[in-house]
Amino acid sequence: MNKATYSYLLLIYLFLSGCVQESIEEPKMGTVSFSKVTFEHFGNMSPNGRTAAESEWKHIFAESATLLITNKATGQEYTLEYDPNDFSYPYQIELPYGDYTIFSEVEGGDFEYFLPFVIEGEFSLDANRIDHTLHGTTEYGLVSVEKEFASSANLNQVNELIPGSNGKVLYIYAKSGLSPLLTIYEVFNGQALKAQLDIAEHSHYHYQLKLTEIQGVVSFVELIIGPFEYYERYIEIADGGDIPNVTDAEGNVYEVVKIGGQYWMAENLRNSIYCNGDTLETFPYPKILSENPDEGYTTFPMAVIKQRPETGKDIYYYNYEAVTSDENICPCDWHVSTDADWMTLERHLGISERSLLSTSRGADVLAGERLKDANLNEHFPELELREISSRTGFNASPSSYMEVDSPTDDIRTFYLDDFFAYWWANSPEKPLFRAVDFKGLNYYGYGYGKYKIIRSMHRHTISYFPVRCVKNQ
Repeated sequence: MNKATYSYLLLIYLFLSGCVQESIEEPKMGTVSFSKVTFEHFGNMSPNGRTAAESEWKHIFAESATLLITNKATGQEYTLEYDPNDFSYPYQIELPYGDYTIFSEVEGGDFEYFLPFVIEGEFSLDANRIDHTLHGTTEYGLVSVEKEFASSANLNQVNELIPGSNGKVLYIYAKSGLSPLLTIYEVFNGQALKAQLDIAEHSHYHYQLKLTEIQGVVSFVELIIGPFEYYERYIEIADGGDIPNVTDAEGNVYEVVKIGGQYWMAENLRNSIYCNGDTLETFPYPKILSENPDEGYTTFPMAVIKQRPETGKDIYYYNYEAVTSDENICPCDWHVSTDADWMTLERHLGISERSLLSTSRGADVLAGERLKDANLNEHFPELELREISSRTGFNASPSSYMEVDSPTDDIRTFYLDDFFAYWWANSPEKPLFRAVDFKGLNYYGYGYGKYKIIRSMHRHTISYFPVRCVKNQ
């Protein structure tokens, strides 16, 4: 073979080798479109919306997630960022022909405001363009509450339900296997309605508060709809036109009276759990009381409990720290009565503006008498009630108060047990109280007269008074 022929053949070989190499380095490519995510029993995510087919709940997802795509033959990994909330346009990626696995995960804690999920699957790319549906699973259930008659709701007193996208429903996602306590506070009197839940995955527990004219009845009606396992429950509450009672965080139920435009408790507070669930320290009388100064206490509880022998009922006496705490010792959506609250009440009773800031006032309009319990003589036959037809239903009865001069002093006896009823009535500037006279005494120079309401500031370092709560406006 001559030299020219050899060179010619070598050129042909190199040309053909290049063509083969080029075909190896440039495999066929195709486009994969992801335009839908489906969840078992939770409906589906489609290009035109995010509606769960059975429950009509629009699921809320994390704002972003990552799809991991792996070539089964080569192990090559590809990633695609996407927004699970929005498939109005498909998410696309260009890949070599071949077989692939896909994986995406959004993790969560026990309670979340988005739906955690896992997506797993496979697909084969053997055409210029394919559309693939993502299939997701979740270990979470959904708890929701209609807002129409609910002011707030929480799970386990900690995890608040928040408004959904339409603002009409409160919601939270909860992990399966949990058994949280659902508490719903209705808008009329702040009553706490509670239900124990057992969370299952792919389940939606939806609550509605339903008005009823039957006072004090709370009932649960369960309705199971379709394969989505949608649980709709109704809780019946009293008609909002009247508030028959209110329940505190400890579960105590109180009668409520409307006086003018205000809703007042018709009995004294007897609660030891703040609205947020924290416990308030209480001691029963006479455990912390001592006539011997050597046995005095240097620290004092937030509240003292003393039984009234005439009625057999406990009266709770709270100190200034307890009644001014932001944690709120009254039922949620209620508050400890203030000086301003009392003045509104007193105006309604007919006390003149020029008399409101006086210490002893209202005798001329029988203001104090109208606050007294109409059935007072059942337990206090020695106290005289005037026959009037304009009692308010406030139901005041003798209660007394307790005071301590200093933290090193012994705790004094309860004052004026049979003569006065007392309540905290603070202003932002000073610790005030209100009192109603039952015997017409001139105690501390307040003036004679059984029909007055007393307004004064307490002078001692540590004082304990009963509490009446007023509904927030």
